[in-house]
Amino acid sequence: PMAATCGNTFVLKPSEKDPGATMMFAELCQEAGLPDGVFNIIHGAHDTVNFICDHPDIKAISFVGSNQAGEYIFDRGTRNGKRVQSNMGAKNH
Repeated sequence: PMAATCGNTFVLKPSEKDPGATMMFAELCQEAGLPDGVFNIIHGAHDTVNFICDHPDIKAISFVGSNQAGEYIFDRGTRNGKRVQSNMGAKNH
């Protein structure tokens, strides 16, 4: 991901309905030599989204998915001072 290329760590929360591709991507990152802790996966649903939106060490959020979820993430994330990119009306599975 671009975030890692720019020297940042990266946290990915895959769809709880279909996390398989994310796990395969994580294996590819390890095989490519990405250092431990640069690419991180967090699984879950609503509580996990709230954690990402609220955690002070997470500075930006990029979201792809439904309008309802995107509006929620945008509102909660920006209230916490995060930069939020929200691509709504899309599906990632």
